[in-house]
Amino acid sequence: MKALEYLEILKNKAKKYRTRSEHSVQINQHMNNLEDGVNIDQDVIDAILVDFINSVATDIGVDYALYADDLKEE
Repeated sequence: MKALEYLEILKNKAKKYRTRSEHSVQINQHMNNLEDGVNIDQDVIDAILVDFINSVATDIGVDYALYADDLKEE
């Protein structure tokens, strides 16, 4: 698999995940350090997802330049 194909798969997985991300983080609270009832802003979630994917891309030598808006469904 080529690097860009891998990154596209990762981006598409992130697009699906972002719609349920706050709920997922809340129900998996036993696995993170968040306090009960903490609300997570969607912009923060999107920023973290984009930063993570761009970081993975950089690690494999690709300037992917993913933006938060790229995660939103068309």
